[in-house]
Amino acid sequence: MVQVFALVVAGAFLLFGGIVLSRAGDLDDREETIGELASATDERIEPGEETTISGRVRVSDPATPTRTGPDSDGNEPAALWAWRVRRKRPAGNGTRWRTVEAELAVGEFAVDHSWDRVRVDAATLATDADDDPFDSSALFLGDPATESYLGDLGPINRFLERTGMADEDGIVSDLEVTVSVGGRTTMPDKYQATVVRDGDDVVVRGELTETADGYVLRGTDETPLVIVTGTLETHREQVRSASRVQQAAGGLLVGLGLLVAILAVL
Repeated sequence: MVQVFALVVAGAFLLFGGIVLSRAGDLDDREETIGELASATDERIEPGEETTISGRVRVSDPATPTRTGPDSDGNEPAALWAWRVRRKRPAGNGTRWRTVEAELAVGEFAVDHSWDRVRVDAATLATDADDDPFDSSALFLGDPATESYLGDLGPINRFLERTGMADEDGIVSDLEVTVSVGGRTTMPDKYQATVVRDGDDVVVRGELTETADGYVLRGTDETPLVIVTGTLETHREQVRSASRVQQAAGGLLVGLGLLVAILAVL
């Protein structure tokens, strides 16, 4: 009986380790995509081919999100508005921040690339309506630029939040220091967003076509549209760091699983 239990535990370690390593592999793919984008931003643009452009955004019809959050700074029109609402829910013996609402709102905009102005058909972004845009393979947004709580923090949670310990990456992120009621914790929901506004710098990859009104960059089945905000090097470092952490965690879980399995059969 003890041997069977030990093998079940070993299998659980191996399963979770495999999941973590798989996620690390996804991060490696994102890092590879960033490298490809970085090496292609200086190439000449040619209609009918996969093309990467970089430059400042010029908005002609702003994005109109269904929810803007309590703090919506910025007077310039938005080309792209990615937002989500995160909720802390009980999970196992702790709690986890989970996305309960999300949206990617896109407007009509172009990008000034060298001497050309290229219109971006952002409607072809490969994201579903309810997907978290910050987890989309078509978007490289990094961490949300703004965050606001949709309620009042209790005194203990306020202290933990101010010290950074209760952030999603904080050391007590997965702990709830107050009582959970009805399957929910007392930590209020929070609204997170990243907004790309007129004049911001972006990197965009897609298939370039030439129309009567000029160049248009859009996504296709062979060449999905990819949009990057901020700097490519910053994204590369964030992805690389997260990948290393998950590789180490996944390797540790797999190693523990193998060790427990070996001890169980001895």
